[in-house]
Amino acid sequence: MDLGIKGEGALILASSRGLGFGCAKALADEGVRVVLNGLSEENGRKAAKAIGGDTIFVAANVSKPEDRARLWDEASDHLGEISILVTNAYGPKAGKFVDRNNEDWREAFEQTFVSAIDMAYRAAPPMVERGWGRIINISSMSAKEPSTNTPLGNSLKAGLLGAFGTLAREIAAKGVTVNSLLPGPFDTDLLRKYAKYMVNDESLTDAEGVAKFAETVPAKRLGTIEEFGAVCAFLCSRQAAYMTAQAISVDGAVVRTML
Repeated sequence: MDLGIKGEGALILASSRGLGFGCAKALADEGVRVVLNGLSEENGRKAAKAIGGDTIFVAANVSKPEDRARLWDEASDHLGEISILVTNAYGPKAGKFVDRNNEDWREAFEQTFVSAIDMAYRAAPPMVERGWGRIINISSMSAKEPSTNTPLGNSLKAGLLGAFGTLAREIAAKGVTVNSLLPGPFDTDLLRKYAKYMVNDESLTDAEGVAKFAETVPAKRLGTIEEFGAVCAFLCSRQAAYMTAQAISVDGAVVRTML
């Protein structure tokens, strides 16, 4: 199926690997011109080369306001127009609520919450003026059903659903959709690092934590970044024009809530 987005320009945050890269690759396969972002120049160059075309990578720490401004400017210069924005950030620190301090919360707020809001503020007005655009927020299944030992992510990602749901309704009549994707257990570097916390057993190795976590998934496996990217690409498509203000779980049936 032709998604009708060939030639559009996409900026994907935290996309040199993992779920962000999955979205970038899926969009590029549909003919979208892509700007990648991350912290590591080496990982970024590899990712841009893997996607090919005129894909570029911009190293920027989205928790820093000056980096976000520079990232937006460089992406706009390369693409001419950013009609697709995918917000994403590397997960905040794991651990028990009582072990987190105020500075942990401030750092996570800037990295996870403010980075997404700031980029949406930059993206939405020109999309509305054009009469077409797509904003996708990569959130987490913990926004619907709190995960063990991830108080920062549980709180901030849930808050983002409210923010992006509000934005979606304000601009729904302007041809711009805003949706959130709530990934569950996908086979990424991040999950391999945090799986043992998710199963509440820090004595496990990373590999043991992943295996134990995968067994808790009704699908009995981890998802792939290609599967996640396909969902992201569809939400960016012309066919998904009537889907907005949604928070969609992509999790192998882990989340048990009905809504």
